[in-house]
Amino acid sequence: MSQIEIVQIIEQIKQEIEVDADGRGKASMKATARLAGVSDKAIGKALESANLEPSKLALMLMEQGFDAANLNSWRTNGIPDIAIAIVLDYYGYEAGRYCTVQAKLICRAFKTIGVRAWMQDITGWTKTPTQQPEQPPVPALPPVEQRLHTLVEAMKTLADLTGGKLNPYIEQHFKDFAANLLAEHNRQALCGTPEKWLGVVNFAEIELGKKVPLSGSHYRGHLGTWIRTFYPQLGDRQEYRLVNGVQQSVYIYACHDPVVFEGLKAAVEEFFAHPNPTAALRQAGAFSNKKRMKLVN
Repeated sequence: MSQIEIVQIIEQIKQEIEVDADGRGKASMKATARLAGVSDKAIGKALESANLEPSKLALMLMEQGFDAANLNSWRTNGIPDIAIAIVLDYYGYEAGRYCTVQAKLICRAFKTIGVRAWMQDITGWTKTPTQQPEQPPVPALPPVEQRLHTLVEAMKTLADLTGGKLNPYIEQHFKDFAANLLAEHNRQALCGTPEKWLGVVNFAEIELGKKVPLSGSHYRGHLGTWIRTFYPQLGDRQEYRLVNGVQQSVYIYACHDPVVFEGLKAAVEEFFAHPNPTAALRQAGAFSNKKRMKLVN
């Protein structure tokens, strides 16, 4: 059989080949038989044998994971590309006196590209580009002026609701927040870089959503001591900030640096996971060996 004859056969069965959206091909039983150079009755008989006494071809197909129900359905629904390769191999080399030269030639032709790639080629199949899921927009904080305005309005509303008698701690918290917000804004305006320096309590509450208690073994003072004791490599920079209305030196960390951010995150999680950080700090000598403060003017 010449190459021209093979090309003619392929052209004749082209309409009986389908490729789905995922690139998987299949051909009718008749088209498969034409490729193998046998009758479609022979292939139909081999597929039907899977129900009772499977033929050698049926066994070869079932060894590849196909079952009797699959083989039966192919008689009407078409034979998948992977199974067609097995059919061609069988009639090319394993069928004994029923082997055909045509099946052997087509096996050799498909050896380099495979049946599936050949089906995709003759049907003109192209892979549909998958659309990337839209990324949700990254939330951004409003400008400092707007945040301060919102804060002032919130304080007015609270004052109206409480008859001008705000909880002193809450009132001072608002004042501290406003002052520190302005200080951070001024710092970024002066240095011109998007730096983000936070105290460890602010980091835990703002970045990680933690509620840092005011007392107990996990209180905020111990959190700062934990970082300075066990993670000194994260930084030792300090500056004056308002804390409960009092100007105090506070350790601040470069949260814009991914390494520092991840280090702080791990340290904070470790602190809150520890059953008794006070005992751990005492054992490490954290309360008897205080470091000299390095302030930033």
